[in-house]
Amino acid sequence: MEWELSTSSVYKIMTQLKVSRTINGPTCIVHFPEGVSDLFDEPSPHSSSKQIPVVRFLRLVDLILDICYASLPGDLNTYLENKTVFADKLIYVASSKLEIHKSFYTSSCLHLPFDCYSTLHYVGKSSHSKMLEMKNRNNSQWFARLFQQDIRIDPVTRKPSEFPAPWREKYRQMCTGSPFVMEKLSRPDVCRAGDHYKIQTSDIDSQNHTNWLAYVQICMNVCRKGLDQELFSRLLIQNSKNGLKEFQIRYENEALVDEEVVVHAWETSGRDDQLCFELTRGSDVCIQATIAFHQRCVKCTNIELIKSKI
Repeated sequence: MEWELSTSSVYKIMTQLKVSRTINGPTCIVHFPEGVSDLFDEPSPHSSSKQIPVVRFLRLVDLILDICYASLPGDLNTYLENKTVFADKLIYVASSKLEIHKSFYTSSCLHLPFDCYSTLHYVGKSSHSKMLEMKNRNNSQWFARLFQQDIRIDPVTRKPSEFPAPWREKYRQMCTGSPFVMEKLSRPDVCRAGDHYKIQTSDIDSQNHTNWLAYVQICMNVCRKGLDQELFSRLLIQNSKNGLKEFQIRYENEALVDEEVVVHAWETSGRDDQLCFELTRGSDVCIQATIAFHQRCVKCTNIELIKSKI
C-alpha cells in the first residue's frame, strides 16, 4: 500500500476534486466543494466486511494534511514553513485521537461541501500538536475531528530533533492549546480476543517502519473479527451497531518488516462501549489503542450504512 503522496500527486488530486486551501498563520483550511463521498464508496456490495472504512477516513485526514503542507505550483505560501523546518526530518506520530460526531451517521456529510480546519495547538522543543476539524459548510457543525501529537525526528539518529528556536518562539505565541498524550493502558492477564500478525512490506512507509495507519488497520481487523465471532459482551456488541464514536492510539516502539506482533484486545472495565488494544513485539509494546462506540442508537434510514462506518 502506498502510504505517502508526492507533491505532484497531491496537486493532481486537488485538481480532480476541485479542492482549494487557505493558509492563515497557525491554521490551514482545505475546502471541498462537492464532498468526497466517492472515496468511501465500497467497490462491491460484498466488500464492507473486508475493508474497515475508519482507515479510509484517516487516509482522508492524511490527504488533507498533505494538502496543507504541500508546496503547490504558483503558490508561495507554505503551511508552518514546512519546506524549511520539516523537509529534511522525519515526523513520527506519538498520539492520535479521531472523534466522529453522531451527525455523521444521520446526514450525508461527505456528499455535501465541507471545510477542514487544521490548527496548530501546541509547540514544544521537538514536538507539536494540532487539531483537524471537518465542518459542514452550511451550518459550521463539525462531524469529525482529529487531535494529533507529532515528533520531529533526526533521520540519522532516529531521535527527537529540536525545532529551530526562531520557529519555535514564533509559532508558540500563536498556540492556545496543550500537548495531546493518550494515557497508558493496563492490559489484563486474560483478554477477550487476540491475533498474531507478521509485518508486511506493504505496511512499511518511507521512514522504514510500520506506518501508523497500518497499526490502525490491524486493530480494526481484530475488532471486526471479535464482533463477528461474538467474543465481546452482548451490550458492547449492541453498542458497536450505533457507530464509531472515537478511536485513540499511542505509539511506543517501532515494528519493522517481517517482525511478528501479537494483538491483545479487551473490554474497558466498567464500560460497555469501549475496547482496548495492545500490540506487542516480544516484551516490547508497540502501540496501545482504544475504540469507543456511540451508546444511544443513532437513527438512520439504512442500518447497513452504520455498520459500514465502524
